[in-house]
Amino acid sequence: MSAAVLAFAKLAAKGCDRVRFLHADAQVFPFEPASFDAAFSRFGVMFFDDPIAAFRNIHRGLKPNGRLAFVCWRALEENPLDLVPLRAASLHLPPQHPQHPDAPGPFAFANLDRVHGILEKAGFSQIEITAHDELVGSGNLASMLAVCSKVGALGKLLRENPELGVRTLPAVRSALAAYDGPDGVRLSAATWVVTARTAATR
Repeated sequence: MSAAVLAFAKLAAKGCDRVRFLHADAQVFPFEPASFDAAFSRFGVMFFDDPIAAFRNIHRGLKPNGRLAFVCWRALEENPLDLVPLRAASLHLPPQHPQHPDAPGPFAFANLDRVHGILEKAGFSQIEITAHDELVGSGNLASMLAVCSKVGALGKLLRENPELGVRTLPAVRSALAAYDGPDGVRLSAATWVVTARTAATR
């Protein structure tokens, strides 16, 4: 998935010599120490196998007073964007084994105290974590259904079991229709916006 996104990004940035793309694991990548002003992630950091080690590695790559910023999901129960399609499909899905809340995955950073503790242990300070709620969508009902079948909690299940789409998607479409309006289908998304800094001197 990352390779496909990077290929698209390279096309978008064609002709811009100051942009460089790398396909690598930020948890272990050998960043040049104290070489970056800032690090940013949009819905990526929740998938680290060892988040403390990962953020320590990112910390090493940041300059003094370097800035970290990322957006991550709050709990699944707070996110109708994922919960509505998943619940609608649940009667047609095989039983799902419960996952430990801290296991790598979309909602691994739902616990505010855990996120704060990870960043502290990784060496960051001035940690600020703010809740953000917003209605989001992908356009009309057909567009939203297409997106839900590819991304999020339900999308993951259907990517791994594509044969389930025939049974699940009609129910998902019916559930999404209840949220359809003049601006298309819009559902609430609940996230944390997290910022932190390295020390002013090393």
